[in-house]
Amino acid sequence: MGTLRDDNGGGERPQEGGGLPDLPPEWGTIIIPDDAAALDGEGATIRRQFRRATIRRRWRRRFHLPPEPARRATDDSPGLAVPLLIMSIAVVATLVSLLAVAWPGRAPKTSPRVGSNPSAAAAISLTAVSLQDGDGKPVGIVEVTPAVVLLVDGCSCEELIRSTAEAVVALKSRARVVVVAARPPALPSGLNADAVVRSLGDPNGSLRASVPALAGDRTTAAVLVNDRGRLVKAVRSVTGPDDFRTEISSL
Repeated sequence: MGTLRDDNGGGERPQEGGGLPDLPPEWGTIIIPDDAAALDGEGATIRRQFRRATIRRRWRRRFHLPPEPARRATDDSPGLAVPLLIMSIAVVATLVSLLAVAWPGRAPKTSPRVGSNPSAAAAISLTAVSLQDGDGKPVGIVEVTPAVVLLVDGCSCEELIRSTAEAVVALKSRARVVVVAARPPALPSGLNADAVVRSLGDPNGSLRASVPALAGDRTTAAVLVNDRGRLVKAVRSVTGPDDFRTEISSL
């Protein structure tokens, strides 16, 4: 493959190197092949190492990583496989966590209708609450009790009013149906003639303010008051008499 030579092709080595510097000792023994084609394998290896180094530099720039320190490239030089694997695992773990949080699985069940505690409600007296009729005259709550008071601010609630009147008659209750808004609301047609239904105003929201269960609430609500002016039950977001049918019988 090659000839191990001590000089540049023949003859004796010039004295003291002929004025030329010696080769670095770390290069080891230099073998010059007779046929340059013998270097093809080593050249292919070096080109492959250069290509790998170029790919590594490109990926490092893409991920904003610092450049590699200057060193000799070898086949054993570590690439970006391990960092890329770690980054891939981190990305997958992050996505799985986000999906687990955002997945519409079992959500806590909440009911929009909130009823007052019967024992706590019995201790609340509404005798001081005063409403107004269509002429602006005050009407004390005790003047219309026992009553199912429907708070319908911002809602015509015709079906709710009709069905509540029907439920009161069907249960043979003495309760009146009192429909209340900021101003006395218009009553729907077709009400049961056997039911006593009255429209009153509450411009100051005094009734809502007197019922802790309705504090800060602006939804359609039902307030059941017995003949002594005491609160029996309060229901937020009421949809029909089924939300308070049992208490109607006790009025």
